[in-house]
Amino acid sequence: MRLRLGKLERDSLERMVFRRLGARRMEVLVAPRFGEDAAVIKPPMKPIVMAADPITGSEERVGWLAVHVNANDVAVAGGEPRWFSSIILLPEDAEPETLNLITGEIHRAARGLGVSVVTGHTEVTPGLSHPIVAGFMAGPLISSKPITSSGARAGDVLVMWGGAGVEGTAILADSFAERLRNLSENVLRRARNYYRRISVVKPAMALARAGIASAMHDPTEGGVLGGAYEMAEASRVSFILYEEKVPVTRETRLICRALGCDPLKLIASGALLAAVSRRNVGRARRMGFREVGEFRERRKGNILVRGDGSEEKVGEAVQDELWRLLGERII
Repeated sequence: MRLRLGKLERDSLERMVFRRLGARRMEVLVAPRFGEDAAVIKPPMKPIVMAADPITGSEERVGWLAVHVNANDVAVAGGEPRWFSSIILLPEDAEPETLNLITGEIHRAARGLGVSVVTGHTEVTPGLSHPIVAGFMAGPLISSKPITSSGARAGDVLVMWGGAGVEGTAILADSFAERLRNLSENVLRRARNYYRRISVVKPAMALARAGIASAMHDPTEGGVLGGAYEMAEASRVSFILYEEKVPVTRETRLICRALGCDPLKLIASGALLAAVSRRNVGRARRMGFREVGEFRERRKGNILVRGDGSEEKVGEAVQDELWRLLGERII
């Protein structure tokens, strides 16, 4: 039995949405229930950090990704993710099990972060080929001041936590299984489990509380290279990034080699970039960060130093390898 077009009926909402609301938080005064169109939250006396992002490129684990991608955005700005809302759009042929999987993922991801699902909307929408989840996350500021992507200064060290192309590796292992059939099943299984590595909330909050980051950014589309470019452009500086210093796992290398893509340009939720002064590099290193480059005066231009020592100029926003591969598959 398929779900009917339009807004979900009450029974489906009660069974698959309202019972899966993540963590219970005392400040949520009005939680999701039938007939309510809004939540009410009594926030702390602190600034609120908010972020919104849809999950469109992935056909798998969209609920899990929606929670973590938006939680990452709040955390890198110096906030603590607490309240999540989602818009779940399902294709016309969607069956109840599809919604069941998505809301289960949202519930588990939110509960794992101590986040409460406070409101949202779910419907079956004509014209979709796969589910789309648009997420919204909010929470109080925990750093002494907001942390932006635009705070990097010339002379700051570019440090990184996690690996390149983590989210992209998981998506490619799912979506391009046929082209990856020459890789071992163990490699593909481990790669698919990379969805569990995409949270950067803990290291971001640790940096926020320590007060040593002049800028933070969780690179998504465009990968680690795109993330460095975005930070430099926002901060009106330039960067130099060393390919050999960027951590890339074995699974990511094997999958990217098989598909002919660059892991540094692959969608990178699961990595965290930060700018820290040279005197604070040691503290960042003890938190699990690695030095991968440096921010410089803008006039020097953006440079990627490849493993063989060659230099590439980065003069524009980086196209993500995932979208390139998906576009080639459609053609």
